[in-house]
Amino acid sequence: MKQLEDHEAFETSSLIGHSARVYALYYKDGLLCTGSDDLSAKLWDVSTGQCVYGIQTHTCAAVKFDEQKLVTGSFDNTVACWEWSSGARTQHFRGHTGAVFSVDYNDELDILVSGSADFTVKVWALSAGTCLNTLTGHTEWVTKVVLQKCKVKSLLHSPGDYILLSADKYEIKIWPIGREINCKCLKTLSVSEDRSICLQPRLHFDGKYIVCSSALGLYQWDFASYDILRVIKTPEIANLALLGFGDIFALLFDNRYLYILDLRTESLISRWPLPEYRKSKRGSSFLAGEASWLNGLDGHNDTGLVFATSMPDHSIHLVLWKEHG
Repeated sequence: MKQLEDHEAFETSSLIGHSARVYALYYKDGLLCTGSDDLSAKLWDVSTGQCVYGIQTHTCAAVKFDEQKLVTGSFDNTVACWEWSSGARTQHFRGHTGAVFSVDYNDELDILVSGSADFTVKVWALSAGTCLNTLTGHTEWVTKVVLQKCKVKSLLHSPGDYILLSADKYEIKIWPIGREINCKCLKTLSVSEDRSICLQPRLHFDGKYIVCSSALGLYQWDFASYDILRVIKTPEIANLALLGFGDIFALLFDNRYLYILDLRTESLISRWPLPEYRKSKRGSSFLAGEASWLNGLDGHNDTGLVFATSMPDHSIHLVLWKEHG
């Protein structure tokens, strides 16, 4: 905590290898995937800085991966699935009429979801590539979709149910997802009725709480009741974007600094300078790394990636916990 307060807990590094703008990042288990306008996606080992895989793709607006495969949402209005080991495209999902800004999938459900500039969310059979449903109701670009297991009981859902969240500039919509594909929107959340206040990327949903940042502060909704639990204001800094949210800490940033917010006191306890870069409006080109420390520092979880963002020179800027703090 002292190192955080003295702004001495982190160090920086870069990943170099793309030849055009990187629009899409996704992090998981020590690996970072980058999708670029150079029509390639790369998988990096964050601890060594080595590129593990590099495959030829379409233009990437969103990426998500696991050990075997990569799923990409593209500015060419399609979604594709690729095999890391061979680089082969194993599935192509066509049907959107605008760029696909966000993708999520679940192997157990065999479902892929995509959010697009055509104002729709599409639900697809992951293995077959067929469109199962098109969800309408958004009146702006759908910039984020999240498929997540619910962890709380309410009138509308039970623990273990899969829930789909979709977000645009003003609204977050909540949908049920299951075997039967007749989806009716369960609830729409926003911070201003008259659309005077935009939501900032990124959307956080852990099955218990929905959290999103806006010019009015950080909003936390209880997922069981959909009530606003609290609005955390940071008077000294406006327009903070949310990176990560836990039991104890939240990770936020603006164009100049990374901030750590202590949720117990609702005060900013640390900041870390960031290089000059353009923050993407959709929130696809920056992310938080390891998240367990947000639930409290335990002496072991202050390692690895804290934050990554793409830079104007096509490199990736990394903020890491200091090796021997």
